[in-house]
Amino acid sequence: MSRTSERESGPEIILLPARNCRRSRKIMEFLQAEGIPFTQIPLESPEGQRLAAKHGLQASPGILIGDVSVNPFQILVTPACQVDAEKVRSLLDRT
Repeated sequence: MSRTSERESGPEIILLPARNCRRSRKIMEFLQAEGIPFTQIPLESPEGQRLAAKHGLQASPGILIGDVSVNPFQILVTPACQVDAEKVRSLLDRT
């Protein structure tokens, strides 16, 4: 598990990236570029598998904001696989 700097306010973000997953890489790059702290737990790890099962995650990367599961397709613009910054901000404001 790797952790970026602690969030000053708001819910914790946990990202469960799958190995060699383009969506996982794009979302991690976006969060890092925006200075949005998150905890990374590999999906393939025992902890990642436990969280995926607990929250019924069906797509990679698994995204948890607080205790709420977010489908990565809610924040990605396809087919370009780009993160929609406004959708991310909206999700962070709601949780």
